[in-house]
Amino acid sequence: MKEVTKSFPVLLLGISIAFLTSQIVLSAYAQGNNSAVYSKDSTPFGVPYKDWITRWWQWDVGIPTTQHPRDNYTAEKCTVNQNGSVWYLPDILTGKEERTCTVPEGKAILVPLLTGECDTSESTSQSDAELQQCSTAGDEYGAITATLDGQKIENLDSYRTATDFFNISYVKDNIFDIPVGTYRGIADGFFVFLKPLSVGNHELQIKTSVTNPTTPSYNYASEGTYNLKISPKSQIENNITNKSSTLSSNITNKSSLNTTMPDQLPPESINGSRVGKI
Repeated sequence: MKEVTKSFPVLLLGISIAFLTSQIVLSAYAQGNNSAVYSKDSTPFGVPYKDWITRWWQWDVGIPTTQHPRDNYTAEKCTVNQNGSVWYLPDILTGKEERTCTVPEGKAILVPLLTGECDTSESTSQSDAELQQCSTAGDEYGAITATLDGQKIENLDSYRTATDFFNISYVKDNIFDIPVGTYRGIADGFFVFLKPLSVGNHELQIKTSVTNPTTPSYNYASEGTYNLKISPKSQIENNITNKSSTLSSNITNKSSLNTTMPDQLPPESINGSRVGKI
């Protein structure tokens, strides 16, 4: 009995150590799968997580349909209006699709899995409570998964984020066919927010399906693979230098042929917006 009595605490201690060890391993494994993404309470580049969701939506409605990367995707369209610390990827609303995108080194990457936005473009009389409820309605009953380089990103449901109210400006010929203007809006949803990836090739796979029993119009399913090519800064700087050198050479050659400047310069197009003549 004494041996049993003495050995029992030792046995409990052994079980406790084994249990704690297994929990540490499991916790580290889960954290390891999500170490490449920002947490929803973080402030990437000094900006709150939810405000990046706001910026994604402003980017999404700020591109004309013909240039927008959401539909009729091309690798060239992936670079449209990408001029900050975070690189935005468009959502995939139906079917199965594989896309390639070259991203500069040092850029974080933000892509939606399931998101909704509502604003006063449809009715200026909508209350804030109505807009908020509208923005969340389509994000219910969703099943979402994502993997980066073959590793599953865990607990995506916990990343759901709602923005504050913000001003959203639609350009002409936007993908939602909303009249040009600035409106009061709010957004909600699930995003994958990747920290800057190492130089080289990476694969991001995202899957979303919605089966809403009360509002079937929200239902859809999509599966997308983004082949992300992270380019080193030196390569990008060289490309810029080469383009600048070519441009300078062209200007020099043109100047040697014609030293008379025209009275007016032709209008330029910047992201689909016309710039008046000088």
